[in-house]
Amino acid sequence: MHLFTFASWLVVRLVQTIDAHSGYDFPWSIHHFIPFWAGAEFHDYHHLAFVGNYASYFRFWDYVMGTSVVYGQWKAKKEAKKVE
Repeated sequence: MHLFTFASWLVVRLVQTIDAHSGYDFPWSIHHFIPFWAGAEFHDYHHLAFVGNYASYFRFWDYVMGTSVVYGQWKAKKEAKKVE
């Protein structure tokens, strides 16, 4: 593997890991620009319930495998509480 390729991948992976584990939904977070990218809220639910949201990057795999159904229900409840 080329050194530049490795360094680039390392930077992308570190940024994504820090973003996903920060617990904050920053306006510059990657998932705002790439809609199928897993963000902090998506990953936080994984640590909260341990019943889905296994994707590190591409959350469409959780939709394909059916492991994000409970997350969708949880998010809908959370949004409903905000409205009240």
